[in-house]
Amino acid sequence: MTDFSIIKKLFDITEPNGFTENEIQIVKDIFGYLPKVFIDYYAELGKIENLNHTQDSLIVPERFQHFQHDDYLVFYSENQKACVWGIHKDNLSNTNLPVYISYDEQEWNLETETLSEFFTAMAFLQAGFALEFPSNAFYEVQQHELDLISQNFSNKGVSFNEWLEGVKFYGNHDDDVIIIMSNNQVFYAANSEKHFIELDEVLSKLGEEL
Repeated sequence: MTDFSIIKKLFDITEPNGFTENEIQIVKDIFGYLPKVFIDYYAELGKIENLNHTQDSLIVPERFQHFQHDDYLVFYSENQKACVWGIHKDNLSNTNLPVYISYDEQEWNLETETLSEFFTAMAFLQAGFALEFPSNAFYEVQQHELDLISQNFSNKGVSFNEWLEGVKFYGNHDDDVIIIMSNNQVFYAANSEKHFIELDEVLSKLGEEL
């Protein structure tokens, strides 16, 4: 089974809540082979609403018929379908293959090197809206303020290459996240009040609220 411990700790997930083998078979019937990481995620975490549907949306098995593409298996959609994410059909027998993003379903660009990186990065992005204590505000910051964040908080180790001009994630605890997107916009959240206060004491003083 793929290790999703970072996601579980972030969202305080203690029990699996995913799609059944029969439900996943619906997707297999359309595409044939599916990557192991893809199957594991759907089977273990696929039905957790705040993780998969707070902002953007994991495509659920019965909806795959509405996201057909000749070359890509589309499995995630931005909330207003401004973009979608998919994996190339030629590689579906691989375990943990790259994820691509498209704004028009014609041109596709590399988003993350692996599926596991994508699922973790998307969990951090969703967490900014879904955790119990969100900032509820976006801050526009300058380069020296970005430097302060990188100096005082740990890089979470995953990122998006393309979406929102690139998205990076920072934080010092398993249940918190600082989201930096478009190179200068910041918001943050935590699942404990203590850890949120630690973030807020530093970050609410940075930049200008949008």
